[in-house]
Amino acid sequence: MNSHFAEAATGEAPRESTPAARIGAGSTLAMLVRREFWEHRALWIAPLVVAALMVVSAFVASVKYRLTHADMHHDGSEGMTMFSVMQSAVSMPLSLVTLIVLSFYLLDCLYAERKDRSILFWKSLPVSDNLTVLSKLLVALLVVPLGVFALGLLVSLSFVGIWELNAAFGRLPPIPGWDTLAWLKGEMALLACVIVGVLWYAPFAAYLLVVSAWARRSPFLWATVPVVLAPLLERMAFGTTYLWNLLAYRTYGIWHTLFPAPHLGRGRAGALASVFGQLRFGAAFSDIDLWLGLAITAALVFAAIRIRRYRDDT
Repeated sequence: MNSHFAEAATGEAPRESTPAARIGAGSTLAMLVRREFWEHRALWIAPLVVAALMVVSAFVASVKYRLTHADMHHDGSEGMTMFSVMQSAVSMPLSLVTLIVLSFYLLDCLYAERKDRSILFWKSLPVSDNLTVLSKLLVALLVVPLGVFALGLLVSLSFVGIWELNAAFGRLPPIPGWDTLAWLKGEMALLACVIVGVLWYAPFAAYLLVVSAWARRSPFLWATVPVVLAPLLERMAFGTTYLWNLLAYRTYGIWHTLFPAPHLGRGRAGALASVFGQLRFGAAFSDIDLWLGLAITAALVFAAIRIRRYRDDT
């Protein structure tokens, strides 16, 4: 009380809280996301390198090889089908590299900070374990997948530009049956598949986070050995394959729900634009297994937060 009188006598007002104390959870989360890209540069360097190599390869191929109108289909729908297949192939190398990079990132992100003792520094800051773990999951399930999708879109547009540039010089014919609306629908279909895939594979990401938070050494072995040994032991002990079937279903089961069964396995590829109108989003998002997987993801993330809170290997 005396201090209040002293402040009134001197005309000093109570000090405002420091800027760090006024930082909201959103700003803190954004800072933690930036931290992940600073510390794990492979998250953005690897996709950029792959994209650059793809663009350079496409340019070299367009210079080295020359097609004529006779080499192309005269039917516009056939031409768009061919180009849609080429566009979909853009995402395959990017997706493969991103999957590998994210797997190693999730295994390393919580383990590395205990290994190099940087966890002591981060725990000295007013940053909760909840936000720290959620930032890593956010990077793996939202920021990187959407960033790679945008990068793939730029690569796709680069392919279009390279083709049209060669067409202007007479080295290639114009894109046969090009339909901008169909191309946009194809990209929307690909984005929808990315969202469904992220939700479906979220339990795998959370599992890797738990291993990264728990393992004292060799998180890769701790993550892979149980997954490989458990189905083998079940087979040898009980003669059943329930675990193997569960892993297989969790790997590709949602795609049989999303894509109509009659069109799977056809020898003649359909244009992405036509597939977009046939995707069964309602069936995919109402799949009980997808929501059960998200519930398991939440439980595993909670476990990773608790483990990080009480384990620092000191």
